[in-house]
Amino acid sequence: MTSTTDQTAAPGAAPRTELTPGARFRRIGGGLSLLASGTLVFGSLLMIPYQNQTHAEYLQTGVDHTSNILWAAVPLHYGYLLLLPAALTLVHLARRGARKTSLAAMVLSGLGAGLSGIVVVDYYDVALANSLPADEALRIFELAGSYGQGALIAAPSMIGLAIGTNLAVFAAWRARAIPLLPLLLSVVGWLVFFFFSGDAWLPSVGTGLMALGLAWAGVIVLTMRDEVWDRI
Repeated sequence: MTSTTDQTAAPGAAPRTELTPGARFRRIGGGLSLLASGTLVFGSLLMIPYQNQTHAEYLQTGVDHTSNILWAAVPLHYGYLLLLPAALTLVHLARRGARKTSLAAMVLSGLGAGLSGIVVVDYYDVALANSLPADEALRIFELAGSYGQGALIAAPSMIGLAIGTNLAVFAAWRARAIPLLPLLLSVVGWLVFFFFSGDAWLPSVGTGLMALGLAWAGVIVLTMRDEVWDRI
């Protein structure tokens, strides 16, 4: 049998001290994505104080708050996009302590990234509400929503985003990389966001809690030493 010349595999060899190329960049980028993703989503919802218990109320929002919606879609798009690298950063923290959970979180978060593209539909809804009489705009809006194929795109993205993000936070907590409170803030925030989505302000409260939980994890990553990040 040929003896190995790889000193990193030899018993009693000194631990590796050099950093993996790009380790600091990934740590800082991941930490910033944790800080920015939830904050952008939270800020976007703050821009639109609307009631949307019914489709008619939703379309009326497009008339009453046209400029707000058009601008709010921009940070929402980038916030949703950044949730993917944010989740992958948490997956990195959990990859040794919660391997299977972090793998599931990575797959679901990847599906959730598709939600950022769906945001562009807001512009069509605003144009519809402002270009046609209310009854005609409502008829077309409901017709478009009746196409079941759309759910095959939207549902996996929404479910993947919410579950994938929270599963990544859970995996990082399970691996003892972050404390319990950021996990609780994220889970409660998403629950409030989804179950009270028709309220004027509760979705903003929910995303605010979620943003706080992710930002907490982001601060942990940003204050972590490069050597610790690299060997996790």
